[in-house]
Amino acid sequence: MIWQCPVCNLPLALGDGAWRCANQHCFDCAREGYVNLLPVNKKRSREPGDSAEMLQARRRFLESGHYRPLVEAIVALMPYVPGRQLLDIGCGEGFYSRGLQAAGWPAQALAGLDIAKAGVRMAAKSQPGVQFVVAGSYELPLATDSVDHLLRVFAPAADAEMHRVVNPGGSLLDVSPGPDHLWPLKAALYDEPRRHPPPKPVEGFAPEVEMRCCFPFKLRGREAIADFLAMTPFAWKGNSDVRRELELRDSLKLEADFVVRRLISKK
Repeated sequence: MIWQCPVCNLPLALGDGAWRCANQHCFDCAREGYVNLLPVNKKRSREPGDSAEMLQARRRFLESGHYRPLVEAIVALMPYVPGRQLLDIGCGEGFYSRGLQAAGWPAQALAGLDIAKAGVRMAAKSQPGVQFVVAGSYELPLATDSVDHLLRVFAPAADAEMHRVVNPGGSLLDVSPGPDHLWPLKAALYDEPRRHPPPKPVEGFAPEVEMRCCFPFKLRGREAIADFLAMTPFAWKGNSDVRRELELRDSLKLEADFVVRRLISKK
């Protein structure tokens, strides 16, 4: 098992429906299949992370196929190699993990974590056999040198922690917003919109491949537009009058822009 105890950092082992370490710290497996490795004293709120409503809206939007070109780019840069293990950092409700499994990654080769329990619960129900845990991304409850690949889509994480848990020669596939991501929408909602800056270097990793993934997509129907706005910061930021006007439209044309990087561990 790749996981370690979040209390004492000893390895965890599965037994009798729970994960335990040698110090007898015990973490029960939920009926959906996930395990909560986020100690109460490390929570900053009662339910940290995205809300269940935001995650459900995100699932409806993503399952409609609008970001399919991004999934294809991720799959192309992260093909399955037998014996390899991948961790999805900030997995949310598991959309990109499902994309990897559909492309040939077996469930036992995949793992994911997110601080939002609602998202991890949704992910675990959709992918039996994948190890999903509730945990923060700044103190990863994983053993050192325990995974071969990391996937990070829009998720914050500590560079030192990612470098610690990945094997020598392992890789990080990092997805961040490109400069023009949803630019017309930002220009309409903000008085002084700013383009996204280039992604920062990741300490301990050397760049290998970088590409832009840009494509248009169209939202049809008020429910689809409401879901999209609900899953983004646009739900509470920007001009509220413009946002209400957008919610009343029957369709909305947008442009996605992502920077996709594959970086190799310097170990």
